[in-house]
Amino acid sequence: MKKGIFTSVLCLVLLLAVLAAGVYGVNGFTAPIVAENERLAAEAAAEAEKALLGDSELLYDRADEAASTLAVTADTVQSVYRDATKETYLLRLETSEGYSKQPIKLLLTIDFEGKVVDLSIEENPDDKELGEEFPQSFAGQDSTLAGVELVAGVTFSSSAIRSAVNDGFNTLIDNGLFAAAEKDDSQLLNELIPLVYPGLVNKAGVPQAEELPGEGEVLTGLKALNGSGFAWFVGGEENRLAVSTALGGVSVYNTAGEDVTVATESALIEQIAALSAANAEDFSAKDAKNFGRMLPEGTELTAVEIPGFAGCVTGAYTAETAEGTRYAFAAHPYGYANEPMEFYFVLDESGAITAFRVSELILHSDYFSAYELDEPSYKEGFLGLTGESYTGEQALITGATMSSDAADTATRDVFEAFGLLMESRG
Repeated sequence: MKKGIFTSVLCLVLLLAVLAAGVYGVNGFTAPIVAENERLAAEAAAEAEKALLGDSELLYDRADEAASTLAVTADTVQSVYRDATKETYLLRLETSEGYSKQPIKLLLTIDFEGKVVDLSIEENPDDKELGEEFPQSFAGQDSTLAGVELVAGVTFSSSAIRSAVNDGFNTLIDNGLFAAAEKDDSQLLNELIPLVYPGLVNKAGVPQAEELPGEGEVLTGLKALNGSGFAWFVGGEENRLAVSTALGGVSVYNTAGEDVTVATESALIEQIAALSAANAEDFSAKDAKNFGRMLPEGTELTAVEIPGFAGCVTGAYTAETAEGTRYAFAAHPYGYANEPMEFYFVLDESGAITAFRVSELILHSDYFSAYELDEPSYKEGFLGLTGESYTGEQALITGATMSSDAADTATRDVFEAFGLLMESRG
């Protein structure tokens, strides 16, 4: 019996030795071939680079900024060349982040007059196709990029590419290589929206809204798909942007981004408020139902306004309990596929979260399962947090970036709304 076992083990050892020798022999045969292929690929890449750059002068290289002649602040700009013969600038760009959070590598050519000659996508790790028309739409555009529209369904990647190209233009303009083209009032006001009304846009800064007709000097409007409020484009003696949110109040801005609410005629403010009220969504019943599960039975909610707040919070309330005043906030940030999510927070008088609820953390969970989430523990992790102790890490869900971003936006907006409410009350 022992002899049989010994024989079997010996055969197994010999078999493994033969396999190892075979692998070694194969590696010994293929390694030079692999090395040669890598050398040829490197030579081909070097030749292609030489053909592309020709006699171009290197103006900036992120890998050697000390030897560069340009001042560059944008992280998206990797290198800049000047081709005096073709009268063009060649810029290598990498987006800060696209849909997959991995950089998209771009090659941008701009002529000495400040017009795009060509934009090519060298590497795109995102799994959603942009199509050929999007990069081609940049050709002939000046620094306003007025004719470039984002691709529906690929807004994160297309927005990241547009931003990187904008960084490329700004780099050349800031270094005095050509002058910036002038933007019209409509473009200036549209670019103000992410700055003065972040609740209307998604993480990529793209408005998520339904267009509404205007009336009189109020030319047209945008209704936020998450119900957080409206942006109205106003004409008259000067073009302006008016923001009216679910938490009350109207703010008006000119094309320079200056708050001109005080100087705006009261009749116009009233008209904007009336148009907003006529088109607003009423979340009060849904809010009452959700907060009823988070507060002592029979607690009454009193709606409060927070003028000047322009985030994703759609409802703010006070509630008197035996333990003191509680502050309840409903927030509707944009999640996966830009769909609004529903978050509910209750804060105590110190601004600490005492209750946290969300209707659905993972949208389309029937089709998406590549995430890790212990939902009870996740929710419990928000309790006791304040604006000072919250870091953003508490909102992270491994494998669910969009839901994480939405939870982070909702939490930060709620703490901001609470702070503004406390300031208004002295």
